[in-house]
Formats: sequence, C-alpha cells, structure tokens
Amino acid sequence: MKAKSIHPKVLSLVVATTAAFLLSVTGTATAQPYSPTWPSVNKHPPAPEWFQDAKFGIYFHWGVYSVPAFGFEWYPRLMYQAGSPENLHHIQTYGDPWAWPYNFFITGAYDLAGDYVQFAPKLTTQGGNFDPNAWAQLFVDAGAKFAGPSTEHHDGFSMWNSKVNEWNSVQKGPNLDLLGLFEKAIRAKNLKFLAALHTAYNF
Repeated sequence: MKAKSIHPKVLSLVVATTAAFLLSVTGTATAQPYSPTWPSVNKHPPAPEWFQDAKFGIYFHWGVYSVPAFGFEWYPRLMYQAGSPENLHHIQTYGDPWAWPYNFFITGAYDLAGDYVQFAPKLTTQGGNFDPNAWAQLFVDAGAKFAGPSTEHHDGFSMWNSKVNEWNSVQKGPNLDLLGLFEKAIRAKNLKFLAALHTAYNF
C-alpha cells in the first residue's frame, strides 16, 4: 500500500509552527533556516533547558464546547450524529440540533427549560465569575511549570481577535481576548506559556 504524502502547504504550516514554538520558548536558540521537509524539521534544537526540568504542566480545553457540559470537546460534531449520547442530550436539553445549532452556544439562545445559554464568561472585575488570575494561581498551586489553553478547537471558534475568522471571542460571545488574558495571567505567575491550535480537522 502506498503511503499518502502530506500536502506541501500542510507540511509548511507544521514546519513554521514547530519552528515558531521552539524559538519562542528558548532564549538561547539561534534562528535556523527551515524548509518544508521532515529532515529539516528534525534538525530543530533539543528541548530548551527549562523544559528538561518542567516535569508537570497543564494544557486545557475550555471554550464554547464547555457550555453544554456534556461529553467532551467534540460535542459540536457529535451533537449532529443521530443516536449518539451528545445528540440525545442535545435534543432533550436544547431541541433538534438542526433547529438549535451549535452557533447558538456562541450567539446565545434559550434552552428547553427556558434558561439562557451562551459562552460569554464575564470577568470578575466586571461583575462576573471568570478570573484568569485565579486559574493561573491554581496551576501554580498544583505544581505546574507551564500552562496554556487550546486556542481554537475543531469547532473553529478562535479564542483571540482573529483577523481572518469572525467567529472569535472578541467579536462574539464574551467579547474578550481570552488567549491574551490567559497568557498575561500565566506569565505573571512566572510559568511558561503554551498554546495549541487544533484546525487540522474542523467540524
């Protein structure tokens, strides 16, 4: 069986992302030229010194898919699969997913019980209960040396003010740069910050 080759643009993105991450986390690494090939990617410098001793970190998924609080972060896809637990939950709680679609978790709508549902965390400084500094302190208390969020999961909702995606946390939902708030809070606790983008297979 012939192995499938990776599209050059995808490989270029992987190379660029890997290079950017490695250069951002190590202050001693010098810039190296990379090309969109696996041998080039494999020439990256070893993990930075701080990472050798960072035995524990917290990488978390939190976003629109957290609102239904059912299943896991693939809820946006599974809610449309007839007979799946997510589909049955969605029908019982919100209604038919084709009439009550996933984007309602972003723009806001009432569920079948009459409760308003929306991914719109409000900062504690604005009367809400979202405090990224408390999250960062929790990571410190747990003993983490690095932490950070999934910045965009396969639902396609960006947790920053994206210039190419109108479905983002600044223009919709909470109207906050969630990625920026987490980065500031985590770095303020002297933790290394990490972030991941999950767009290889969007729903």
